[in-house]
Amino acid sequence: MRVRRVFCVLMLVVLLMTVPQCGWAISGQEALFGNMEAGQESAAQGEPQAEAPAAAGQYPTLQLGDRDGEDSMAYIVFMQNRLIELGYLRDAADGVFGQNTETAVRAFQRNNNLEDTGIADAATQQLLFSDLSTLVPASEDSTMFGGEVTRVQSVLGLWGFYGGKVDGVSGSGTEAAIIQFKAYIHDFDPMFGVTPTPSPTPELNSEGMFAEMDMVFDLPLNVPVDNSATDATITPALMEFVDGDRDFQIYRTTVKKGDTGNEVLRVQTRLHQLNYLYAADGAFGALSEMALKYFQRKNGLQETGIADEQTQRVLFSTKALEGEEYVFPYKLVVDVGDQRVYVGKWTGSTYEGPIHTYKCATGKKDTPTPLGTYQAGGKAGGEWYYFKQFHCYAKWAYQIVGGVLFHSNTVSQPKGKPGDGGLGHRASHGCVRLPLEAAKWIYDNCPSGTTVVVQE
Repeated sequence: MRVRRVFCVLMLVVLLMTVPQCGWAISGQEALFGNMEAGQESAAQGEPQAEAPAAAGQYPTLQLGDRDGEDSMAYIVFMQNRLIELGYLRDAADGVFGQNTETAVRAFQRNNNLEDTGIADAATQQLLFSDLSTLVPASEDSTMFGGEVTRVQSVLGLWGFYGGKVDGVSGSGTEAAIIQFKAYIHDFDPMFGVTPTPSPTPELNSEGMFAEMDMVFDLPLNVPVDNSATDATITPALMEFVDGDRDFQIYRTTVKKGDTGNEVLRVQTRLHQLNYLYAADGAFGALSEMALKYFQRKNGLQETGIADEQTQRVLFSTKALEGEEYVFPYKLVVDVGDQRVYVGKWTGSTYEGPIHTYKCATGKKDTPTPLGTYQAGGKAGGEWYYFKQFHCYAKWAYQIVGGVLFHSNTVSQPKGKPGDGGLGHRASHGCVRLPLEAAKWIYDNCPSGTTVVVQE
């Protein structure tokens, strides 16, 4: 009996040790395209946590204007992901050290007792990637946040001029929205925001009304002076609309595929803010039509893909429901754990699949592919892409984020056919290497902005 009890305990220990190999773990394919069994959860679901680059203690100094390099460590992406996690950065990680990233670095340095330089030196990055319990996260700063800015963002977002988050921060996105709104109103009301120039008061001649007068030249008419009709300042005229003292005409014309112009831009911007459409460009194409159909489905409207008056009155209202994610023909999932790329297809309400599964090679452990969800930059050039840093070539390069790309295996000269050797293992400097036909398929079928999830 005692021997049997010991044997059972040993068998249980062996079973527990082999759980990860027994198929209980959820793959990227199962987690992201709806193949999970009821009651199972995946550790990969939700937002990936920011990780420190493997070369801790050897961080390069990062500052305004820097970009992540080609097929190399994505230092800026890693830093941006961490700043987002701590609440300092509201943009997506893109591998570009811009003004918003500099502001976020300054705020982090201020709150965590570092010199406020806006430059991410080694000391700043080392602290940034230290234990969360030792760091001070972002908090609302009364010098950056304001009730008036929040109201402007909220109303201009509702009407399709502002596509960002309502956060009370007056940044470049808010300023661009104000300028766009003023120009839009100015087209219909040329006197919007205009202050008339007062007429000069005539002076009586001291020698009498009929005495010889000085020579008189033509004087300009009382032409209004445009003080702030199309700049980014928050003016009383703007606030009249924001506070409801002046009515804004929600619907002016129906928008459909093939249309261009301001009304298209408004519809697209609102769809972007509601998480249906990735980019607004003023041209209503196939992606805009797909996104609008999804909006109509979510909001109980007929799925026509045409923004008629009924659709616009729902779209530009507080009742409009948000989408789960941006609409694209396909969604790409890179699973670092099993070295596979999975392709999901848009069905009208979700992404299903995978319709394709490709073996890949992601970054080595000392140059990892950064985990996260990214809106891809798209085609990175023509058929051949040259990596200056490594003096080699690859075919069909497609930007994921920063200097991280999808591409074929590399060759020393731009000729011949790259092989598939090394796929299925961590082998790159951060990029995702693919079979030639897979790299070509992504290059040809996935537009700029396509959602790419990198998970482990």
